[in-house]
Amino acid sequence: MMIDIPDAPWIRDAELYGEEAEPDIYCPVCNEENPEHFYVQDGEIIGCDNCVNRIEPYDWHERDDEEYD
Repeated sequence: MMIDIPDAPWIRDAELYGEEAEPDIYCPVCNEENPEHFYVQDGEIIGCDNCVNRIEPYDWHERDDEEYD
């Protein structure tokens, strides 16, 4: 008895479009398609360029001081 299991999307795309086809990659946090970077902490993806903001330490320190004034 043979079970009909579909191929993974990147295998199907390689068969249809050749080996040059790149798989669509999505951020597991915000579902953004094909982000440039993932951000990882302790081996887990915490977001991508779309859903994680970057702030310089000095700016964070200034913001933190203003909250306590």
